[in-house]
Amino acid sequence: MAPKETTLLCLGLYDKPLLSADRGRVVRPGGNISFTCTSAHLPFDRFSLAKEGELSLPQHQSGEHPANFSLGPLDVNVSGSYRCYGWYSSSPYVWSAPSNALELVVTDSVSQDYTVQNLIRMAVAGLVLMALLAILAENWHSPRALGKEASADVAELSWSKQKCQTESTFGQTPRVCK
Repeated sequence: MAPKETTLLCLGLYDKPLLSADRGRVVRPGGNISFTCTSAHLPFDRFSLAKEGELSLPQHQSGEHPANFSLGPLDVNVSGSYRCYGWYSSSPYVWSAPSNALELVVTDSVSQDYTVQNLIRMAVAGLVLMALLAILAENWHSPRALGKEASADVAELSWSKQKCQTESTFGQTPRVCK
């Protein structure tokens, strides 16, 4: 088994730097993003950017304060938590405490935000429901249309009831009206 090169770093000796992203934390694939690492108190001459959970060595930036790290083209594999460290070239194994984590999310181009489409579907469903309710209410409140035979029977019953009431009013012998 071949020996592996190991690098031992002393972390946390200096205050943590600040890490920020130029385009926010949620980005689309294919573009680029820049991280800026800076320190308000210490003038580090080197900065390193590391993705949490990766065993590879971090990216290094030298000579600039603040340091800019560019990533791209972006894909979903770039998503994750990033931290930066500050250090001096005279002490390359003594680094600052890690910055606060910056979570980068690269959204898959296939997955889309369906919120707007769902709102449109819900609005159309609501309009259809309102139209059906309006038709139902109109049908409920309109006079019932009866067939010719049924309307003749209703008219005959109505006439015989009026005749019965008239006869009892004018003193004729009351009879049972049906």
